[in-house]
Amino acid sequence: MKKIISTTFLLGMLLTAGMLSAQELTQEKMKAIYSDDVATFKKQFTPGDYNKCFTIGNQSYSPLGFSITSDRRNIIRFLLDNKANVNKKCQNRTPLEVADDTKGSEEVKKILIERGGNRN
Repeated sequence: MKKIISTTFLLGMLLTAGMLSAQELTQEKMKAIYSDDVATFKKQFTPGDYNKCFTIGNQSYSPLGFSITSDRRNIIRFLLDNKANVNKKCQNRTPLEVADDTKGSEEVKKILIERGGNRN
């Protein structure tokens, strides 16, 4: 019984820590992604941000995942070329699953798969 309680407590702490670590995706950061301009993107995001989850309302996306929702191919390629994790999960979804959920273009899905993206 103690083991179950300890495991449950630890799992709860990990989930809470994961929720607290997510940052809000500001209007400036969203505009930088929507611009599809790498120079503008680099002014708002540091390389340390590339694999973080950011919240937007009740959703959570990595910069790669959010770029996929709006089909911003220059930013997608830049992130993949600069060590963004092609399988970084935010809200238990990989970028490829985000592409599936948001009706991402077939070209974007192809890019993700070529870079090792998966759906689990």
